[in-house]
Amino acid sequence: MTNLSLSSLFSDLLSGDGATALLVAALAIAILIGLMLAASAGYFRIILNIAVFARPDARVRAIGNPMVDPVTAAVVREAHTLHDLFDRFRTAGHPFPAVGEMNIDIAERTIRGYYYAKVMSLSENVPDSVRHFFAAYGEMLVAREAAGIIMGRAGNISPADLEQRTSSAGPLTPELVRKAAHAAGPEDALNRFAQTPFGPVLAAAYRTAAGDPARFSARVQTALLGRLSLAARSVDISLSPPVTETAGRMIDLANIRALIRALSLGMGREETGRHLIPEGGFEITGDRLEQARRAGSLPDLIPALAGTRYEPYLSRYPEAVRDENIPVLEAALDQCMLDSVRAVSNQYHLESGPLLRYIVTLGYEVQNMQAIAGGVAVSLPPEEITQLLVLEEMNE
Repeated sequence: MTNLSLSSLFSDLLSGDGATALLVAALAIAILIGLMLAASAGYFRIILNIAVFARPDARVRAIGNPMVDPVTAAVVREAHTLHDLFDRFRTAGHPFPAVGEMNIDIAERTIRGYYYAKVMSLSENVPDSVRHFFAAYGEMLVAREAAGIIMGRAGNISPADLEQRTSSAGPLTPELVRKAAHAAGPEDALNRFAQTPFGPVLAAAYRTAAGDPARFSARVQTALLGRLSLAARSVDISLSPPVTETAGRMIDLANIRALIRALSLGMGREETGRHLIPEGGFEITGDRLEQARRAGSLPDLIPALAGTRYEPYLSRYPEAVRDENIPVLEAALDQCMLDSVRAVSNQYHLESGPLLRYIVTLGYEVQNMQAIAGGVAVSLPPEEITQLLVLEEMNE
């Protein structure tokens, strides 16, 4: 009977006697090769991820987000007319198409249309591993535009004006905009959107809003952010951290904004809860969200956020907290989000970090461009326009 004890195996291996030595040696080599392949597979995946993100990351870094740069904004805000303003936008790095007639309505629609086109283009040129999230981000913007048509029909805005002020993009085609704008009423307009990806969201929000435009807008926003969170969580686990953090912080900030407004308006807790997104947050989740929800006033809300990234930004403005100055507090939250995506970009600079920073910051650029356009249209002093802008810190 063959002796297969460990001592005999090692003895045979060391002495080179018998077939047992060859068997043990082959087994050892196979195990070693298996371990090397397992280790190299992990490194190969990392290298592959770096490679697929290299080109789109480099592209958005080259484009940048000039309209959150304080120096660039200071030059652009000095425009004397809207035509002059768009020339300055182009010089800053945003290649708007030439526009003949120009007024504030045309300016705002042009800016929105440019924004949607940039987001849609980006979503088509990111790696497949994160494309679903970026596509969901674009659909969120288009759904908000479609929601504006619903509210316009409910508010008896003329079809011609509604069609003119709406920017088409993606599934919200010019033909669909025309049909919805000329619908018999909000319910008919909803039916026009039934086959779009966002149609069910709009229909559900409209049913629960009971004819209240503000409630409808809030319902749409919470539902769309919930869908964005689901898209983030569908990203492969090896690439999901920056995506889930960005989506989670968007939800956190939406919930904090809802709480701030509810407290300033004296809204009851039950009604407040309808404006909150219970899942998908990054820091404001579970017990912490419940603790924030139980705050009885704005000064009580700030301690409930202690230990999060958001509390220091709000604590900078104690007078605004005391006086319930909502615009100041919301501007602080905007600054927090801008800083958060910059941090994500720095931490995940070889993955989707730069793409996430670009797409979120582009939204703030659009907000700034619209604010400057509004200021230029009414000849607001440049210093007052600056107070309306969300800008990166000078030392960053």
